[in-house]
Amino acid sequence: MLMRKRVYDIFEMTDPQDLLSRAFSFFIISLISLNLICIVLESIPELDLLYRNEFLAIEIVSTIIFALEYSLRLWSCVESKTSNKSPLKSRVGYALSPLAIVDLLAFLPSILQLIFPGIDLRFLRVLRLLRVFKLTRYFTSFELLLNVLHEERKNLAGIFFLLIVILTLAASALYLVEKDIQPDKFGSIPQSMWWAIAALTTVGYGDVYPLSAAGQILGSLVTIVGIGMVALPSGILASAFSEQMRRKRESLQLAIDDALIDGDIDENERKAIEDLGGSLGLSEDQIGDLVKHSSTIIKIAREQRRE
Repeated sequence: MLMRKRVYDIFEMTDPQDLLSRAFSFFIISLISLNLICIVLESIPELDLLYRNEFLAIEIVSTIIFALEYSLRLWSCVESKTSNKSPLKSRVGYALSPLAIVDLLAFLPSILQLIFPGIDLRFLRVLRLLRVFKLTRYFTSFELLLNVLHEERKNLAGIFFLLIVILTLAASALYLVEKDIQPDKFGSIPQSMWWAIAALTTVGYGDVYPLSAAGQILGSLVTIVGIGMVALPSGILASAFSEQMRRKRESLQLAIDDALIDGDIDENERKAIEDLGGSLGLSEDQIGDLVKHSSTIIKIAREQRRE
């Protein structure tokens, strides 16, 4: 169906140069931003009382738009080139995907609030903040970060487990040393964990701290260990992010080289190169410079072979 294919192309931005697709993306990003601002402002009692009707109108319109967007995405997802399943299986698979679940949660809490106005569903209002995750569709940096977290999930899980072990040991040690001196703050291991978390994350709120000499020595050691524990996941994420960028740059260079094998770049190859370059945050001029550079190198290599 031509209409369904057109809807899919607009929503998924298959052509970055499509003005309607770009306008739709800008509209959704603006709507999400407006909703987040409204959710924050309506938490202020004075503003909520003064602009309650305006906030409600924005919420109703946004809910309708997000619900319509979800329905159209679910309807048009069968046009995906990567999908070779039946329409029903394609739609079920799409509905269970993380981005589709985020799209569903963007409007479902509001619908429940409108259907059950007499029930206290204030916790559902907080769920509306999940709309911010819809931005992952429109910013490649979010996609890169999600890929990094997925690839490094085992390493991060290992660090998290190690952090839990150190946290438990630190809280237990301070409990044994300080329980008689400060029973109100270190009276149990769970109570001591608050101090251990603040020390390990090097935050140090200062509301709970050891008084004995042994406790202060243990506290110093835990703080030093905490510096390393904070640096570990940061280093893993930074190196993994750099590796993701390097792979994308290599993919872009390979795409350019493959496209230039026959001496010319056709329309499909140009779109593929622009998509890869866009995911790296490169402008059209920068992509053009890379193409010219690769073309020059290939020409020089061919001339040397002839000689």
